[in-house]
Amino acid sequence: ILWVVLHSRSAWVAFMSTAAEDVSQESGGMDGAVDGAVGGAVDGAGQNGVDGAAEEGEVEDTMDRLRIRITETGPIKQRQLQELYMSCASGATLQKAVELTRLNYLARGELHQHGPFSNKTSSTLLQQAMKLEALDIAKEVILHGAQYGFGEPSTRQYNMLLIYYSKQGLLKEIVETYELMKVGGPTPDSETCFILVKCFVDASRGDLARAIVGEFEKAGVRVRDGARLYIDQHE
Repeated sequence: ILWVVLHSRSAWVAFMSTAAEDVSQESGGMDGAVDGAVGGAVDGAGQNGVDGAAEEGEVEDTMDRLRIRITETGPIKQRQLQELYMSCASGATLQKAVELTRLNYLARGELHQHGPFSNKTSSTLLQQAMKLEALDIAKEVILHGAQYGFGEPSTRQYNMLLIYYSKQGLLKEIVETYELMKVGGPTPDSETCFILVKCFVDASRGDLARAIVGEFEKAGVRVRDGARLYIDQHE
């Protein structure tokens, strides 16, 4: 998780009052204004008492500035996107950040920068989506991330989604996600196995947990001793 040094509320207000003027300057000044705006939004996180997220209005103001930056002078840095995701306090605001991500991806394409965003960028978005219980966004990142510039989802990212479903007791969604991994996603690993075993045992489905262990063993994937132990201790 990216930790950002917190600044005073007055510093944030002072910055926002001058950033608009900076936005109208040449590209170099624009970069500085945008860097400050994104950093300011995240720096304000600790001031508002809402899970460390900046006030919605401030975040949306920052997104407006970023949109101007992308439209007028080109794509912004991935670090700025990551910080923007972390500053969102609601699923609705995070969805706007996702839309901004696509705009930034298209701007990269115009400069022939066709490589996908880093795994860190997509993982930061996925983590924030689950923190805000914005399940639709989490699924969008996993299933349709390419249209926003993200690469193929990793096993770790699928596991993050499985853990979220497990905490919510969503057995059907867990099975569907695991099937997606087997059909066309990344290869399930020993962590995937443990997550599934724990979920099924907690749902009083020890039979499914044992079947999962057998399936992973047959596929040649290492099964943690802790997975078998969890079955034995909780059945």
